[in-house]
Amino acid sequence: METRRGGCLCGAVRYELAGKPRMGVNCYCRDCQYISGGGPAHVLVASRRDLKVMSGNIATYWTEAESGRRVAREFCPACGTPLLSYTENRPDRIGLKVGSLDDASDFTPRVAIWMASAQPWHSLDIGLPRFQRLPRVGKYVIGEVIIAGLIKLARIIRPDAAKG
Repeated sequence: METRRGGCLCGAVRYELAGKPRMGVNCYCRDCQYISGGGPAHVLVASRRDLKVMSGNIATYWTEAESGRRVAREFCPACGTPLLSYTENRPDRIGLKVGSLDDASDFTPRVAIWMASAQPWHSLDIGLPRFQRLPRVGKYVIGEVIIAGLIKLARIIRPDAAKG
């Protein structure tokens, strides 16, 4: 089983993430811009049960996201390093901040979300499917993924023709 290790800048918090994360995401929402210092948040979506805090204490700050959902943002109380986030209605699914990993070299984002909040100066990966907000779930998600895939293909064929 694959294990990733990480922690905070000061070294007080150390964790292990077992197993394979579900996917890599670049989130451009305004809250993620605040916590990242201006860029998107690069996160690994994983199961809470796969995360084990080995040492240190973690503080939690609750916000209301652009989606209207309450979001917990966990960080080191000593140095402020952002570690992970999760929504109140899905505490079992976490977004682990890639910058807190000891080795983040194999991070591969699969999707960019909250593009409606992206700044004009953000560097965007033209190969990623982009969503203006969160992709809808349920019966609508297949259509959104197909549309995102077609937009991605259009950007590859004619980068100047497909904006958004």
